Amino acid sequence: MPRRRRSIAFIAALILGVAVALFLVGRLMRNPAEVRSISQSILYPWEVAQVAWDSIFHPDRGTVRGCSDFIRALPPDTSSPIPHVEIPQHPFMSSNGGNNMHCDAYMSDTYAVDGPVGVDTEVRSRTQGFGGYGTVTYDRAGRLVAVYSNGRGFQLELMDPYSLQELASFDLPSRPWYWLLQGILPWQYIGAGMYFYLDEQDRAVVPTTENTIQVIQVPQPGGSFELVREYDLQAHVVPKRWPHRDSVAWVLPDWAGHFYWFATTGGVIGTVDMASGEVHTLRLEGEIIENSFAVAEDGVYILSDHALYRLNHDGTGRVHIDWRTAYDRGPHKKPGHITRGSGTSVTLMGGLDGLVAITDNAEPRIHLILLHRSSGGEACRWPLFAEGKSGTDISVACFEHADVAGEGLGRYSILVENNWGKHVFPHSRPEPGLTRVDVARSAEGVYSCSEVWSSEEKSICVFKLSLGSGLVYLYWRDEGCPITTWYLTAIDFASGQIVYKKKVGRGLGFNNWAGALFLHPDGGILYSTTIFGLVMVHDTGASDSR
Repeated sequence: MPRRRRSIAFIAALILGVAVALFLVGRLMRNPAEVRSISQSILYPWEVAQVAWDSIFHPDRGTVRGCSDFIRALPPDTSSPIPHVEIPQHPFMSSNGGNNMHCDAYMSDTYAVDGPVGVDTEVRSRTQGFGGYGTVTYDRAGRLVAVYSNGRGFQLELMDPYSLQELASFDLPSRPWYWLLQGILPWQYIGAGMYFYLDEQDRAVVPTTENTIQVIQVPQPGGSFELVREYDLQAHVVPKRWPHRDSVAWVLPDWAGHFYWFATTGGVIGTVDMASGEVHTLRLEGEIIENSFAVAEDGVYILSDHALYRLNHDGTGRVHIDWRTAYDRGPHKKPGHITRGSGTSVTLMGGLDGLVAITDNAEPRIHLILLHRSSGGEACRWPLFAEGKSGTDISVACFEHADVAGEGLGRYSILVENNWGKHVFPHSRPEPGLTRVDVARSAEGVYSCSEVWSSEEKSICVFKLSLGSGLVYLYWRDEGCPITTWYLTAIDFASGQIVYKKKVGRGLGFNNWAGALFLHPDGGILYSTTIFGLVMVHDTGASDSR
């Protein structure tokens, strides 16, 4: 066997061995009745050696080398609530701020509730071994409804929001036995319920690995999950040569509640009649889809690796394109990106006369692009980050400012995170930082963009903005710590300054690795998925009093 083939075979066997080991560890650790905390001892080999060296020769260094537990940079009352235009509540999704990965049907990544403000802040965690949660939602009782995956297996879980104890679970279809041959590693996979949503009846609507949509009822206390209905879409995806498969990755309801909109990574967009199960599709030839889409009163907004679309159906489910706006997809896939093209989800702001926010993939700098919802025409654009090191693979967070009565002021704010970096799992290397861009509409209806501030903080997580507390939340490690240590960072929305940093945990178990942050509707509680489970950061009293 030629040397190159032997090397490829060795690497494939190594990856398979690690995956099997991690899967078995997860199975052995699984005990729904017990909440296991994430271990602080899952370290790189050189870190294990460092800890051993310090414990023998420098036992007095423990506190200093462990890095600070909490860093207060600004007073707790520095930030304040942000008056904003309320995002319309989708009538067929659960409450805004808790129905999908990006909070609401507009994919705003903003919460009206407070996040932790850094007063007597504590951390809890849970683990089942290797694996984490793509999306965390909340049912009407405030319980967590989330999809867990260890890379091959997937499970819908119901958890207590304060203790993190599992209350019920439902096994979803797993990836096929040959999944590693598909070339998509666990931390790159975006299908199989990672982007599920919760509907207005507390039912999880989950796209599965078998290219079906499962509608699963969340149980009452003491009950079990129940599969209500399943829609088969296997005949409607892009056919690919074995072992590769197209994947139904995103599903959302239309505003009237009669059809599901769905999209596949291979570039198929379609509708499913909720009553009859009839399917209609439209394929974007030569284009793929990597990002979640937004749905509103005026249609569905979908971003491919070539263009942004607004689509509608004719009332019977047949899909048509309202408008298509191409963007600069760049000369190649950037470091830290999953594909070539825009890395952002589609985000809507304001009313029907408002804006759509995306980024392109241009060189030497990407641009924030604001388009008119009505026509797809460009309103304005703004270059982001340093030349040659500019890219984002995470959704933006944005909203429209309002007066005291809640009426829109024609001024919008958008936050964009830089994810450019030569990441090698599980070690991320992003470039700084986080930028706030404001967009203003003149009396004549002309829009202008301007940068308000740019932070040097680093992160590759799906960050979130709390409009209630006026804080932006990031999650990343402190590069000054000799042992990998992870922090939640709160940034003042108004000034871009750090308000506080709270240590979440030490070691790989607390690695967020491009996972999302979520705020609980009770306020003062934040969750982050990690590659070994889920962590909760909360201000004392926000959960202990319940």
